[in-house]
Amino acid sequence: MKVLLTTLLLFAGLTLFALGSTTDSELFILDTVVPALQLTSPIGGEAWYIGDTDNITWNSSDTNLNNDSVFLWYSLNNGSDWTVIVESSQNNGSFIWDIPSTQSTSAKVQVQISDTFGNTALTSSPAFGISYVPPAIPDGVTADTSNGVDAVISWQPVTLTIYGTPITPDGYIVLYNESPYEGDQFYYFLGRSFTTSYTHLDVTEFRSQMFYRVVAYKNYRSEGFAQLELQTKSKKLLWSEARKILQGASK
Repeated sequence: MKVLLTTLLLFAGLTLFALGSTTDSELFILDTVVPALQLTSPIGGEAWYIGDTDNITWNSSDTNLNNDSVFLWYSLNNGSDWTVIVESSQNNGSFIWDIPSTQSTSAKVQVQISDTFGNTALTSSPAFGISYVPPAIPDGVTADTSNGVDAVISWQPVTLTIYGTPITPDGYIVLYNESPYEGDQFYYFLGRSFTTSYTHLDVTEFRSQMFYRVVAYKNYRSEGFAQLELQTKSKKLLWSEARKILQGASK
């Protein structure tokens, strides 16, 4: 009886030992978290210029970021269509972009990053503008009312942009208001000139004072000015509204 009990205990011990024996695999981490991503430039509302370069910048964070996972696109029609800027680029938070040669008032940039588990983050910028480098602001604006009827507005010709690059404007746009506001957005469209003067006809007969601003322009098409001439026959147009018409006709 004692021999049998000893044998049973031995058998039970071996069985427990066999059941308790394990071999652990290497630690496996499953990541299902989308990377954090923020586009920091462009932020919307900027004017980026054809022929120039600008930095597309972003912030990203993730414990398992893929360092060569950046895809960048741009759109010229508010995101309806996208064109590749770069694929599988390094995720260093910045990319120098050669601005495309097409004007747009509704351009956008989109960036995508991924981590090593395939989790992907995608974000796009608000709309910004792409246009030609603007001419500088004309200097020496004066108004001559010596004939008692008209105001002859004159200014100095523009030959340099605000960046110091030589450029000759296609013409000049004259704005007006009865109050001396600082910003162009408060002024109304009066007309355009291909020289350095413009005559505001009969203004002194009806107004005791008037203030003028002159804008040099580049690459506005004639059909835009034709639309403005039609509209300004029946109502005054703020420069902000007139500019949208001119930019729309330049696409």
